[in-house]
Amino acid sequence: MLFFSLADHLEMLFGGSGLTDTNSAMPLEASSTKNGEKTSISLRTWSLFRKEQHFKAQQRHYATLRLRYDDRHKVDAIRNGTAMVLECRRKMRYDDMVMDAAAKLLKVVPEIYTIWNYRREALAPAFEAGGDAAQKASNGELALTQACLADNPKSYSTWHHRKWIVLKGYADLQAELELIGKALEADERNFHAWNYRQFLVKLLGRSPETELEYADEKMVMNFSNYSAWHYRTILLNQICSASPAGEAAAPDEEAAASGNRPAPASSAGEAAAPAGGAAASGNGPAPASPVGEAAMPDQGAAASGKGPAPRGTLGAFTGSASQSIPVPVEVLDEEYDMVHQAFATDGGDQSPWMYYRWLVGNSLAHLQVALGTPEEEDARVALQAVLEREISRLQEDHLQDCPDSKWPLLTVARLKEAQARMKLCEAGEEEKVLLEVRDIYVKLMTLDPMRKGFYQDALDGKAFVVVQALGTV
Repeated sequence: MLFFSLADHLEMLFGGSGLTDTNSAMPLEASSTKNGEKTSISLRTWSLFRKEQHFKAQQRHYATLRLRYDDRHKVDAIRNGTAMVLECRRKMRYDDMVMDAAAKLLKVVPEIYTIWNYRREALAPAFEAGGDAAQKASNGELALTQACLADNPKSYSTWHHRKWIVLKGYADLQAELELIGKALEADERNFHAWNYRQFLVKLLGRSPETELEYADEKMVMNFSNYSAWHYRTILLNQICSASPAGEAAAPDEEAAASGNRPAPASSAGEAAAPAGGAAASGNGPAPASPVGEAAMPDQGAAASGKGPAPRGTLGAFTGSASQSIPVPVEVLDEEYDMVHQAFATDGGDQSPWMYYRWLVGNSLAHLQVALGTPEEEDARVALQAVLEREISRLQEDHLQDCPDSKWPLLTVARLKEAQARMKLCEAGEEEKVLLEVRDIYVKLMTLDPMRKGFYQDALDGKAFVVVQALGTV
């Protein structure tokens, strides 16, 4: 049985052929000829090989069991530690031993926000007393949060606690700014770090112009740094607005960091929700008709040829909950030139294209602001010129040499769709332009089949909902 068992293994190993046995009753060697080369292995070598494989399999099995055992003990320790701290909190016991246990627990699981709350309660008397006691408490918590963030740099609870400490007024803000700069060098797209930098900038009173230089440095280092592009939208808004969004947001953020109430929503999705709800209820703009259909009986002002929906129905047209007015036209022209340089560097990188959408949203918003005023016609002419210029530029700079380039194709389609639906193309050409848009979406479904549903939504007119709700294309 041993003879045939080994023979079977060797036959599978060498793909068939003979066992040579010249000097003994048992085979000493297996050989095979494959691809013109003779391969052989002794039975002793094969046996050692099998033993080694079995030993390694056992090692992997025992390592898995050991990890499971360690994980169970780790979970039990976390549960017991949390229960102990919560019991001490119930008894209002805030001695050093419990604080040390809480610190060790947070270094392992920093997301247990109740433990951070316990530490805030315990440190309240020290901060109320002020002086050296408060400074010591501040330094200790800054060191603890830094240790926690070193292992988990995206811990919401830890960043929140660090803000709370900084707002007590005993931290070196400049040192904090330098530290966050190092954090962004380690992970340039850590949105927690970017948010914390904005928090520090407000406390330091740094000008948006100075921060814009910092954002430019990050973008030059890596055009893919979407966080830097997004930060640029915030800073340009602050620079160009009569009432900077950053000043309005500061009291809310301070109140949120102090633990008095939750932080305000600031994402584009949350900002767009009211507009979407209005559309669904019939009080706002209705969804667009599918691409290729020129008639738009439910589009309100847009269908009548007077432009997009009336002012007040677009929500946060720039995609930012804090932006209330569009960036000036002359600034937008400079930004268009800058972002086209990024396209030339790497046309396949989506970050500049996302920023481009924000620019187009601002351009569209200028017409919205001018509706019903003497400047409306001038705004329509200016927007028409921008859309024609950008379509032409994308076609010449990108699609002429690379007709199948995804991002230029998608952008041209959406620019043309906005152009047709807002009656900004040649008179009577709207239906023709929308048919061109349909052809582009169909082509994109072939070029990018993984996102076929996305382009189908665009064909069904849902891309125009984005234009209405956020002012982006």
